[in-house]
Amino acid sequence: MLRHTLGLSRSEAAATRAELLAHVGLREVSRVAGQYPHELSGGMLQRILLAIAVSGEPDLLVADEATTALDVTVQAEVLALVRRLRREHALTVLMISHDLAVLAHSCDYLYVFRHGVVVEEGPTDAVLRAPQHPYTRTLVADHTVFGIEAVRAAGAASGEPARQKEAAPL
Repeated sequence: MLRHTLGLSRSEAAATRAELLAHVGLREVSRVAGQYPHELSGGMLQRILLAIAVSGEPDLLVADEATTALDVTVQAEVLALVRRLRREHALTVLMISHDLAVLAHSCDYLYVFRHGVVVEEGPTDAVLRAPQHPYTRTLVADHTVFGIEAVRAAGAASGEPARQKEAAPL
């Protein structure tokens, strides 16, 4: 991909690949680069996908269910990595998820869709603390079991800075 998209030579692509894999927190990059996807953990695969995504220096990163099937610890690490990449690469991140706990911890602004239609939108904290639409109220009530506050606390414990509260809509 690096050779085709960026026009790099084989050796340049190998060096760039190593830098990108290290940039997303993978160790033993030469070993990881030589493994097949089924030999890697879910967290490693997500890190590799994020490395591929930022290699093209995009303005927008679409993260569709980026933490699905990851355990809570790895999920927190991947979300912290997305926040770091967002800052370092001046990315706009569009996070798509059914997991309100992930969105509560990761997003500044929230759109709630039902049947492909936006039923509620606003700053994430405001929507989750005082949902106006009945569907949003149901989602929030259902997710209190999964601990939206616990996910926020986990992020705070990881040393990640608090996300900005004054975001503008897309």
